[in-house]
Amino acid sequence: MPVYERGYRHWEPSGRAPAAPWWVIARRGILSPLKRRPFLLLLLLAWVPAVVKGTILYFSVQSGDLLKLLGGTWADVDAAGFFAFIERQDSFVMILLAIVGSPLIARDRAENGHALYFARPLTLFDYVAGKGLIALFYILVVTLAPVLLLAIYGYLVTSGATGFDMLLLTPLRATVFCLLTGASLSLVLLALSAAGRRTVFVVLGWLLLFSGTQIIARILSLFGGPWMRVFDFRAQYFHAGSVLFGASPRLDYPPLISWLLILGWTIGAWVFLRRRIRPVEVVS
Repeated sequence: MPVYERGYRHWEPSGRAPAAPWWVIARRGILSPLKRRPFLLLLLLAWVPAVVKGTILYFSVQSGDLLKLLGGTWADVDAAGFFAFIERQDSFVMILLAIVGSPLIARDRAENGHALYFARPLTLFDYVAGKGLIALFYILVVTLAPVLLLAIYGYLVTSGATGFDMLLLTPLRATVFCLLTGASLSLVLLALSAAGRRTVFVVLGWLLLFSGTQIIARILSLFGGPWMRVFDFRAQYFHAGSVLFGASPRLDYPPLISWLLILGWTIGAWVFLRRRIRPVEVVS
């Protein structure tokens, strides 16, 4: 049937290479939550500690050592001080991942979305990488991004801070720590999401893993000694990261143990995802 509309033009290839499949999945998953106003307010709330730390850094210069004494680690501009700031952001990480990350795979399994995904030229790596980048992005938004800005701001407003430490070493340490731990947390969360079809159960499992294991490990340590803290999921990441920042250890055993535990969780999550998510073939 002929087309008489004046605006009609035959399709012509643009000559541009198509976007990578993992990036298409990640971009859609990152932008979708930003359309909800309550979620944007939560992101703004997650940046309040950065504003507080920046304000304390500014007035610590004006007030001298008194405000530094009262502010504690909030007024520190060394690597350990920024590591303590990242550690305090763990509550926002837990909440954001519960909202954004929990339904990433569970919803696809409930709605048979894998049949639609893998009907296209999409590999398992593209699918997992795209979903994982969504979770990783929001981890970095509330951890790495504030640290980078605070490092630059702290160098400009505080005295005694060297550019080599504030503008190179501290951002490098924060980048390595946030990327490594963020990738691990993203894979573990995706594994939890792939374990079920109901998002509410994934959220409960994530909250229990991230926060509940901390309470359980502390109770067990009262009877079994400090080694029982190995059951504290959250603490392993910060105990391992204390080496990178030169901070005091968070637990009473070598940080290498925590690094091995994190590596085991990450590999186990990837193996579970490979078995749980099976690409389907569409037969015509």
